[in-house]
Amino acid sequence: MIPDGELYNTDPISAGTVSDLETAVINTEQVGQPVGYGQGVQINNGMVVPATKGHIFGVAVKRDHTNADHLYPELMANEKWEQGEMIGVLRDGTIYVPVNVDVNANENAAVDTDGNFKVAGTSDSVVGVFLSSANAGSTARLQTRIQLANDAVTGTGIEDPNSTQANTTKPATPAQSSSSGASTSGTTSTNGGK
Repeated sequence: MIPDGELYNTDPISAGTVSDLETAVINTEQVGQPVGYGQGVQINNGMVVPATKGHIFGVAVKRDHTNADHLYPELMANEKWEQGEMIGVLRDGTIYVPVNVDVNANENAAVDTDGNFKVAGTSDSVVGVFLSSANAGSTARLQTRIQLANDAVTGTGIEDPNSTQANTTKPATPAQSSSSGASTSGTTSTNGGK
């Protein structure tokens, strides 16, 4: 029994921690650039990179250590997923995320230019809702439900192995077939149906 419940941690829950036992959808993806725990991510050339604006692919889940003897607070504060590693990306559920500004519960959330989260402004893409309040530099609970829509480009697959640019063009809209005047439904009769 631990006599003092705050003996080992008085800080907020760490970024990238899945918040509760609610069902969560987590995809496994490969890292293309270093990604911090709890950061919003997009897909660039088939790999996860920190999101810098707009819609997100998901939120990076933190690493679980089985041996933590080597972890000290100063090392843990700077730990990230490195290029080439496979990580979990939460696409549906509630997770603790780093915030750059003070946030309040029930405010809409957006991704900031560094992949962390902020309160969504009028020109921001809403990526979730904060379920807890937090001060700048701390973590807050974020509930996200990644919605797939024609205007929500969250990244690209591998198109050119030498390219570092994400393809953010919208998918082409299928062409409508033109009507040639012929009827394809019902029947046409010129003799009154006799």
